[in-house]
Amino acid sequence: MRSVRTYLVINPGPLFGDRRITFTSRAPAGSVVSLEVDGRPVRALLTDTPLVGDVLAAELQITYL
Repeated sequence: MRSVRTYLVINPGPLFGDRRITFTSRAPAGSVVSLEVDGRPVRALLTDTPLVGDVLAAELQITYL
């Protein structure tokens, strides 16, 4: 069973300005997970890049049409 990890979005600016977005996931690094931020569905790529303490980096997957 995978442990729960805490992630911090490192590129929230284009969609959410300077808002701090954190979430937890059991998915492995390299996975793209769906989550909802301020009522908006977004996708984030989970990395194994450590930030502070046990927090890992996640990157929003932004698609422009």
